[in-house]
Amino acid sequence: MVKKVFFLLPFMLLLFNLGTNALAAYEKIFDQAQLFIETERTELNDRAMTLSEQAEMDIVIVTTDDSEGKSSSEYARDFYEEHGFGYEGTLDGILYLLNMDEREVYIFTRDKGAKYIDANRVEELLDEVYPPLGEEQYGKSADIFLKELERMIGEGVPIDSHPDDSGYSYGDTENVYPVEQHETGDLSWYEKLGIYLLISFAIGGITIGTMAMGNRGRSTVNARTYLQDNSFTLTRKHDQHYNTIVTQQKIPKANNNSGGSSFTGGSGGGIGGGGRKF
Repeated sequence: MVKKVFFLLPFMLLLFNLGTNALAAYEKIFDQAQLFIETERTELNDRAMTLSEQAEMDIVIVTTDDSEGKSSSEYARDFYEEHGFGYEGTLDGILYLLNMDEREVYIFTRDKGAKYIDANRVEELLDEVYPPLGEEQYGKSADIFLKELERMIGEGVPIDSHPDDSGYSYGDTENVYPVEQHETGDLSWYEKLGIYLLISFAIGGITIGTMAMGNRGRSTVNARTYLQDNSFTLTRKHDQHYNTIVTQQKIPKANNNSGGSSFTGGSGGGIGGGGRKF
């Protein structure tokens, strides 16, 4: 019984991991500094999730009271990359950071997010989200960020931003990104989450069942399996000792005097952003 439990344990952990990853994909609010009340956190997460699906890029809100000695831009970039944010295999996204350690609000943009939210729009966003921060209304500031971001994405890529194949631009009403349009056939993120969890459990169940069936009736094979009884007899035993010589040689350490290098970018792609003290 104990062996069976140990046999199934790795697959149970795999199943748990699959379910956890599915849940993590729908977490958009990382309130490490505990700035939001529960209702704010839930509402912000729902709005960020919906906007992420509509804009097809990751929209994430992060708060921290310990930036680990990093600047806000470094912390935002590292947090984004370490958590693997992006949309369906891309790195597209935008991160809104409230850094209480430095008393700074910072907006980080990556790839497609950097195209939609250029330097001018970052400043516009900061102008809008800044006033509530002075009054410690952090939930209101994050809510304004999502509303303004939705409006800007709906207007398309700025004319003077990096060109792309989409041709999106201000005033281009035919190619404006359909942020506020909903197709009746689309699944909500709640429904998708349920599907992902069901798939995870199904994969785990099939894997466990297959391995358990394959383990039944397995014969034990060892060295005696292929040796006929009494077919081998030891007739003489002889030990001979040879002199052993041990030599020692000191290996000099490599002289590594190369200097450190500065880190100015991410792991590739367009990166942008800006911040403001409060």
